[in-house]
Amino acid sequence: MHSERKRLSVGVIRTLAALPVLGSMCSSTLAWAQEFPSRAVRFVVASGPGGSTDSLARLVGERVAQSWQQPLVYDNRPGAGGLIAGEVAARASPDGHTMLFSTSAAIAVSVSLYQKIPYDPVKDFAPIVRVATQPYMLVAHPASVSSVKELIASAQAKPGQISFSHTGAGTGTHLAGELFMRAAQVKLLSVPYKSIGQSMTSVVSGETQLTFTSVFTAWTQARTGRVKALAVTGETRSSAAPQVPTMAEAGLPNYVAGNWYGLLAPALTPRTVVEMLNRQVNAVLARTDVKELLIAQGFEPVGGSADEFARFIRSEIKAYASLIRSAGLKAQ
Repeated sequence: MHSERKRLSVGVIRTLAALPVLGSMCSSTLAWAQEFPSRAVRFVVASGPGGSTDSLARLVGERVAQSWQQPLVYDNRPGAGGLIAGEVAARASPDGHTMLFSTSAAIAVSVSLYQKIPYDPVKDFAPIVRVATQPYMLVAHPASVSSVKELIASAQAKPGQISFSHTGAGTGTHLAGELFMRAAQVKLLSVPYKSIGQSMTSVVSGETQLTFTSVFTAWTQARTGRVKALAVTGETRSSAAPQVPTMAEAGLPNYVAGNWYGLLAPALTPRTVVEMLNRQVNAVLARTDVKELLIAQGFEPVGGSADEFARFIRSEIKAYASLIRSAGLKAQ
């Protein structure tokens, strides 16, 4: 009993002795977070300049950086389904001064699409916030089908004869078509192109019958009558094209597809910095002028906590793994 009390006393003494150190560490971390950022901040953007990912990164980044008193530098690293940007950000110093502005491709898709990737999308990043989603619109050549129900019926009657264009194996527009085939239990002819522009042009010209592409791109063509809008792929109708039904409303329940965009930091970035950045981005997304700009470009603002984004990423990785496996997809 005496020896046990002695051990307890020693433990208490050691704990009390450590308290000033712990307090100093906490104070130091808090002070450091309050001084953040202390130099230029870098957004590693998983696309080239001028694309939808780059435009969104700049729209949000410029407004968040207004409170930093430090410059924000955009480091565009396109290619390899976002893997190049992901690797650069994952290897950066975890001090909050380098962040990854990514789409679902680099974080949720590539891990199943490629045999080997240079980072672990869960272990090597600290999710900050899901910024926005970008649902697709399913459009058809005017002389082709006029509704989702008609498309499903035609595809059932003519397996593999109705074609859909997309931007390459494993891209969001391709996976949207694969998900459609699985949900509707039909077979379409997959036709890859090198760009969104070429993919859309093929439908306008009648070279292919269908495509899934961003609401912004599709609705621009649909309003002129060059293509026919069949449905949007989000859970709700798009604010940019409210007259177009969701896929569920058009006859295919439980179908949701599209791209999402998020901000992540290298793993081990201090939680205080992650939470501060999360609050700042959420504040920007809550602004009416920002919401209007995002909606006009076909985005749907999301926001939420860092923990919510982390859970969402894990669920997306699992969902895409199932889809890619069932479709037998491999990166080209």
